[in-house]
Amino acid sequence: MPVVASLMLFLQDRWDEEQRDTALFHELDCPDPPRAGRVSCCGCPCPAQICDRLADHRRIVRDCEQRIRREQSSGAHWSVDSIRAFQIMKAFALPYELHPGWRDTWYP
Repeated sequence: MPVVASLMLFLQDRWDEEQRDTALFHELDCPDPPRAGRVSCCGCPCPAQICDRLADHRRIVRDCEQRIRREQSSGAHWSVDSIRAFQIMKAFALPYELHPGWRDTWYP
């Protein structure tokens, strides 16, 4: 389980960084300009798309993690569903392979 937890933490940290960076894509005439220290999504097209994508990724990975935890708590260790869920998590981490926190064991 430490591998799954470390991968989950890595993904959450990368997605938090991306969400903070959405402030860079606000349009000049945005009715809700970003405020310092606040992470939110406004109505500008680009930040809204990024936030929607990140919300979908977080939901999918959270479902994968819950599936793995549920199967391990019931005594099943790395069943086909757990392996598939872990592969999905690793696929979501692949775009960040050049990040210093990346581990080679996370290749799908």
